[in-house]
Amino acid sequence: MNSFSWIFSHKKLIFLYLPLFFMAFISIYTGSIYMSWLNDRDDALLKLMKYKKLIDKTEDMKEGYIYNYNEIDHSVKVVDLPTRIYDRNNEIIGEFFEQKREIVPYHYIPKWLVNGVIASEDRAFKNHNGINYMGIFRAMLVNLSKLSIKQGGSTITQQLAKVLFTDMERSIKRKIYEAFCAIEIEKKYDKDDILSMYLNLIYFGNGSYGVESTSKMFFGVSVKELNIVECAVIVSTISSPKSYSPISNLKNSIAKTERILKSMVDAGFISKRKAEYEYKQFLSKWDVKFNKEGKAISSLIGSFLYSSYRVNRAPFFNERIRRILVKRFGESSVKRGGLSVYTTIDGDKQDVALKSLRDGISNQREYHLKKSNLSKNKKKKEKELQNSKNIEGAFVSLNPATGEIIAYVGGAEFSSSNQYDHVSQIRRQPGSSFKPFVYVSAIESQVITPSSVFLDEKTVFENGYSPNNYNNKFSGEIIVREALRKSVNVVAVKVLQKSGYSKLFDFLSKSLNFDKNHVEKRFGKTLSLALGTYEISPLENSILHSTIVNGGNYIEPYGIRTVKDYNGKIVWDNKSEVLKRVSEKRKIYGTIITPQSSAVVISMLKGVFEKGGTAYWVAKKRNIKFPIAGKTGTSTNFNDAWFVGYTSNLVSVVWIGNKKGAISLGKGRAGGVVAGPVWGNYISSIYGENPPKDFLIPKSGITFENICSKTGLVAHPSGFCPSVIKKQIFLSGSEPGEFCKIHLDKENNTLEEKKYE
Repeated sequence: MNSFSWIFSHKKLIFLYLPLFFMAFISIYTGSIYMSWLNDRDDALLKLMKYKKLIDKTEDMKEGYIYNYNEIDHSVKVVDLPTRIYDRNNEIIGEFFEQKREIVPYHYIPKWLVNGVIASEDRAFKNHNGINYMGIFRAMLVNLSKLSIKQGGSTITQQLAKVLFTDMERSIKRKIYEAFCAIEIEKKYDKDDILSMYLNLIYFGNGSYGVESTSKMFFGVSVKELNIVECAVIVSTISSPKSYSPISNLKNSIAKTERILKSMVDAGFISKRKAEYEYKQFLSKWDVKFNKEGKAISSLIGSFLYSSYRVNRAPFFNERIRRILVKRFGESSVKRGGLSVYTTIDGDKQDVALKSLRDGISNQREYHLKKSNLSKNKKKKEKELQNSKNIEGAFVSLNPATGEIIAYVGGAEFSSSNQYDHVSQIRRQPGSSFKPFVYVSAIESQVITPSSVFLDEKTVFENGYSPNNYNNKFSGEIIVREALRKSVNVVAVKVLQKSGYSKLFDFLSKSLNFDKNHVEKRFGKTLSLALGTYEISPLENSILHSTIVNGGNYIEPYGIRTVKDYNGKIVWDNKSEVLKRVSEKRKIYGTIITPQSSAVVISMLKGVFEKGGTAYWVAKKRNIKFPIAGKTGTSTNFNDAWFVGYTSNLVSVVWIGNKKGAISLGKGRAGGVVAGPVWGNYISSIYGENPPKDFLIPKSGITFENICSKTGLVAHPSGFCPSVIKKQIFLSGSEPGEFCKIHLDKENNTLEEKKYE
């Protein structure tokens, strides 16, 4: 009773003065915020006008536009600087941003996305003037009933104002300020403009701003290609990117997407039946998996490696560099720190390598498509079609003297279906591209010379091992140089049998910097090793061949030279660190293979491009005049096609195969046919008017001889040997000590030529 008496006796205070005071306070408070708005209005409207110009630019171009943070002058408080990756000539080959920003014209944005936003965020959008008073009142009732902030009542226009003009803090002051902003925006722009600005600007999580970059990040396509449910997924992210992004919280994202679809049904934008059908199709398309409780646990959404590389001339290489930088400097420094990364890549050569490999992959894919079209068997037709889709490749080019990576292509495309870096992350049988390691080890051990004669015939080795040659034919007596040039399998196995594993394993161990136990795990002591039946990566293959070309010196492949911070100060001199490690290893390992033995093998491998060699047409077709050497490689059943090409300053490795594993490229699809042309196109394009010099020739310890290709003996001065190998290099003292006795005159020459055909 006392309480009621007090209220009754103070009714004017309670029911008149206090409300008036409260209203006066609110008016003064609101008025002060309005004055603040008036003070900011010109700058705010100028900022909005700049942003609208970006929108108009895309309308004029009728396509998307990638912009940077400062183009709309969001704030001076935070400046995120890109990390730039430079090639060896200081040209930018990559520019990495944390934030993905891309504006698209309004007509790019599907009606389903617009309808989803309106249905879930602001159903009265088409009718209000920037403020939805009923929405605010409704939100207040809900929040009072829940005793917490459950609804905000903000319109789409207010949300646009919040992003553009406020510091995003939660407060009454901010809400009032937003209201004045929203009313002004509605006066200046129509509803489509407001939606366009809003949907191109807002944050969707994972560094992505706007619906276009988000669509590419989630679904790998432009926003204009999205279906109903994909649009709903993007809409579901708006209220809280951290909580509802399908990348960071799939369970919540899928649940929220269902609610967005229900909102669209309730708003009359779509029928319930169509929503249910589209949702089921969506779950199947994106392979959404659920647990026993019915909560989404996995999907293909967000499996696209869409990144904010504004420039990306070397995608696999740049991604390799990015991972190294993150490990050393941290994610934040790489994304925002403005690092300048100076690399070993030659941008022009990289461009040629990328195109050459893509052409080679495309040719092999077309081969399978042609087989699929010609096949009348449904299963074979489908098999060839799948093979076509799964063809991949790799290309890496090293400076053999320094280990610098000059060109690096990890596959046809850097995408959701091709995330493997095939240069370093795969291992495949190298086939005959492994043979030079067997031969150089045997020459180093002085158990063979280029003139050594072996009998190429059907042979059964230990444990019943009996290899065939590529053409299933045997040549009879053949010299080592010709056996390597023609890639004769039986002779390679006999060379390994004769020389043993010790020197070969020492070469592999030191070149790849493996301890002996690891080498024996990777490469078994079986004679099939001579034919490249143990797997290596294209990068490892390039290292091993570089060791031959550089005269037997250890190298460490590297791509980063130096890294500078945004002030231009060197924060990492990686080149010096690599050179120091290499110097220390060279002291430990010494010369892995003598320059003399290397020169002998390179001299032999020049024959691969001579008539009858496995890559004759690779050089012939492109009319290559400067000194080259190399080796083809084809694994069992034509599963992998390899080519390793040498110039004096580049060792380049090409691999093309099926990314699913040991699946045939097709009968006859050998290294010289599939991979060789990729190297040929590359090497004939990159030197221009500056051809490379000849290979390293030691000043001592070697001799030159003109030898008969049939007998391996010194070609007779009379000149009757049917085929003469000029200036074949030998280790001093190992050269043949006598003239060819078979081709002595024209009559014998004729007889013997028939015999050797």
